[in-house]
Amino acid sequence: MSNSKNKNISYEQHNNKFNFRVAGIVMDAGRVLLHTTEKDDFWNLPGGRVELNETTEAAIVREMLEELGVHVEAQRLAYVSEDFFEYDGLKYHEVGFYYVITLPEAHKLYSEVEFNGLEDNGKLIFRWFSLDELEQMEVYPVFLRKELTNLLDAIEIKHFILE
Repeated sequence: MSNSKNKNISYEQHNNKFNFRVAGIVMDAGRVLLHTTEKDDFWNLPGGRVELNETTEAAIVREMLEELGVHVEAQRLAYVSEDFFEYDGLKYHEVGFYYVITLPEAHKLYSEVEFNGLEDNGKLIFRWFSLDELEQMEVYPVFLRKELTNLLDAIEIKHFILE
């Protein structure tokens, strides 16, 4: 993947980093799929960086194929966020597009509780969580803790600015 890393819409300047990210919201029977890494103590939605000359919808489909080996279908854009936070000694400015996506019907991942992703030698850990659990968890961006419980009733794209 050395090629695609050069095309990511992400750059660093001093101790600042801009990141253009997409994430997928996979829901099933009152659960949502989240991921973390071995070194992190928080969870977030699976996804990755948008590449130059790539639509955000194409990016989430590509990212899920790279991370899970599954061709997902993007249903709709649910959220756009502008997030400002610190991570790994860098001050991030992240623009995120959050899509409702679906795995193929009856896919085996729906029955897995926890599993490792394909990228980075399996260092991404995926797990299903009930929506009720989110309120007590470290989930980022923070708006997801409440918003995901109302997602199915939402009819418009919501925009969040998190400072």
